[in-house]
Amino acid sequence: MDTQHLASGIGQPCRLALPSPPGGATWYVDASAAPLQVTLEQTVGEPDARRPRSQVFLLVGAAPGDYELRFVLKRAWESQVRNSRRVVFQVRGGDRRGLSS
Repeated sequence: MDTQHLASGIGQPCRLALPSPPGGATWYVDASAAPLQVTLEQTVGEPDARRPRSQVFLLVGAAPGDYELRFVLKRAWESQVRNSRRVVFQVRGGDRRGLSS
């Protein structure tokens, strides 16, 4: 399984593009246990084209920490996983020293 490392600040969006080959397979992610918002922002490319398309996900962290996400590529009607990616997403906390209220 490939591992990718990403980092962003609290509330700052980070984009992740994953290649999605023709044939109806889609990337899925389980981020339910983490204080992250993970949404599919867009799919780039045509589903029937010979060139692979990409699914672009938007990740936004709500609390500082390192979070591990597992993306799996599969067809919705099948249980067989065609590919998987491990993403370690580091959400950095804001440094509030020197700020007045």
